[in-house]
Amino acid sequence: MPVITLANENKTVEVPVGANLRHALLNNGVSPYIGIAKLINCRGFELCGTCRVEVVDGKGASARKDDEEQTLISSTPFYARKIEKNIRLACQVSVTGDLMVKTYPKVELDRERTKEMMIKSGISAVFLLLFGLFFLAMFLDMIKII
Repeated sequence: MPVITLANENKTVEVPVGANLRHALLNNGVSPYIGIAKLINCRGFELCGTCRVEVVDGKGASARKDDEEQTLISSTPFYARKIEKNIRLACQVSVTGDLMVKTYPKVELDRERTKEMMIKSGISAVFLLLFGLFFLAMFLDMIKII
């Protein structure tokens, strides 16, 4: 059976081959979540990006897929992150062999992508505001207030 070494917790955990890393961590009293994410997270459906871990020795981890990478980079509409190749979502890792993991990895803000996202969301917000005002004016005209 594969052994997961948890570097930050100085703990080792034995799991069956193919075990989900998120479940293995939680079942052994280690949360991959920080702060409010302990209460508010997607419960392992690859939507929120809050169960990030650093796979130090990744020979025993399944490969990272494109959709996992996208969730890691931009799981929020407000900012983008710089994500190294060894940062993974615990909910998407199948344990195939021995593994060393660090919980709570530090990730940097990707300023350029964040700026692009802010511009796009700003344009979207202006469009939605104008769209809403247009329909409000139509509604008020229908009830003859204007």
